[in-house]
Amino acid sequence: MESEIKESRLSRMEKVLKEKFSPKEIKLTDVSLEHAGHPGMTKDSKETHFRLQMVSSVFSGKSTVENHRLVYAELGAEFKKGLHALEMDLSSP
Repeated sequence: MESEIKESRLSRMEKVLKEKFSPKEIKLTDVSLEHAGHPGMTKDSKETHFRLQMVSSVFSGKSTVENHRLVYAELGAEFKKGLHALEMDLSSP
C-alpha cells in the first residue's frame, strides 16, 4: 500500500502559475500567519493567504484588472479549496 504525499497549496499554485504564465520571475509567499487572530482564522487555518510577485510577458499590454483576472481564473480551484486571499504584484518584462 503506497502512502499518498499531500502536495502543499503553495506547490500546487506555483506549478499552475509556471505552466500558464511562463514567468521570467516568480515569488509566491505564504503570509497566512500575518492574519492569525482575524475573524474566521483558526489554529488550523493554513495556506489561506498568499503574496504573489510575478513578471510575465502574458501581462504585456493588459491592465492591472485584466492581469488579476487571468491569475484568479487559473487559481479558481484553490479558492474553492480554502484559499482566502491573494495579494498580487504583476508586471510584464
